[in-house]
Amino acid sequence: MMKDELKFYSRNRSRLNKTYRNEYILISGCRVVGHFSSPKEAYKVACKNFPNEDVLIQECGKETFQPRVYNPMVVL
Repeated sequence: MMKDELKFYSRNRSRLNKTYRNEYILISGCRVVGHFSSPKEAYKVACKNFPNEDVLIQECGKETFQPRVYNPMVVL
């Protein structure tokens, strides 16, 4: 499921929020695979590159942690 992505973001939240402030990051497994100006852009890349996997799309720089978990095959 999303355990790896959520753990990765939680453990690295401070650094990611500083590095990608006001951007959306796409996390697959334990790595950031891209950063985007909108969640729609991140979702398009997720659909293309990770069609059968759960991914985490997270807005960085916010005080609260509200993950957006997607599985492109389920959403489409």
